[in-house]
Amino acid sequence: MSWIKEHKEKVIGLVVSVIFIALIFWNIDFRQLIQTFKIFNYKVLLLFVPLYVIGLYIRGIRWKYLLCGDSKLTVKEAFFAFTTGNTLNSYLPARAGDFWRAYHVGKKLDESKMKLLGSIILERIIDGISVLLILFFAVLTYFKHQWILNITYIAAALFISSLCVFYLVFKFNKISWFFEKISNIHFLSRFKNQFDRIASLLNKFMQGFQALNNPKCFSMAFLTSCIAWGIECILTYILIMGFGHFYGFSIAFFVISFIALSTIIPSSSVFVGPYQFAYILALGIYHIDKSNALAIAFIHQITIMLIITVISIIYFMATDTKLQEIKAEIEENTNDNSTDENT
Repeated sequence: MSWIKEHKEKVIGLVVSVIFIALIFWNIDFRQLIQTFKIFNYKVLLLFVPLYVIGLYIRGIRWKYLLCGDSKLTVKEAFFAFTTGNTLNSYLPARAGDFWRAYHVGKKLDESKMKLLGSIILERIIDGISVLLILFFAVLTYFKHQWILNITYIAAALFISSLCVFYLVFKFNKISWFFEKISNIHFLSRFKNQFDRIASLLNKFMQGFQALNNPKCFSMAFLTSCIAWGIECILTYILIMGFGHFYGFSIAFFVISFIALSTIIPSSSVFVGPYQFAYILALGIYHIDKSNALAIAFIHQITIMLIITVISIIYFMATDTKLQEIKAEIEENTNDNSTDENT
């Protein structure tokens, strides 16, 4: 039982993945699955790979805009840190890659780690709104079924309300005032030092949302986000055509929005289960059978994983970073977060 409590994220992720895998392989035609792999035009990967790398580089540019052009962070460093963080997110539970990115870059550039983590949270919210727009376009151009509309409404409520909450907290900056009032309560006054520490950390965290107060930085960050997701849609459309399926461009909208939302669901490494099931749901709208959808999902995911993993290995080799150091940085950031003045 103690092991389960200690690794509850892994256990929950494994259980969720097993459930989705069971749903995926229920009544699947394995002969059709194998045949689908045979008909794929692998030449499309010659276009897919470089375009995907360009998309990653644009996301690096977006992170720099979210930090309002922080001179300490170069676009090159932002690109490698973003890609490597996403790679670790894919292999490790609890979004460990995001925490590693904030800690690693903060330590390397002598920048506030909490500030960087705040900017990453804002980055995720902008991602969510970008995906919401993609899903909205998909609904407008092709499919208006109620369950799709419900997903759109839920996603809109989640990401737009999150952005509004963080904006209000950042704009009015009442964090120190709030914790000071709490520490003045008689029976809580003995915790004043702890409250001051929490307020200091939260203030540093909210510094990562400075783009909300800079229309140029925020608009450029949002524009680059839309461009990056647009590239994802184009690549998905090219990949689906590589399997001999020629539909309207809305098919890529559905796939991208569904698989992006599926990554929110806890799962095992590389999002096994929810990712493939989301692909099956999206292509099912166009009456593409489960075997075909699973084959396309596999090629799509394995190609992306190979690209980001190779880039991450190159980065680690160039910076002479060992796996032990990565593990130590993640553990240090997780276990000793409250004692680091720059965190």
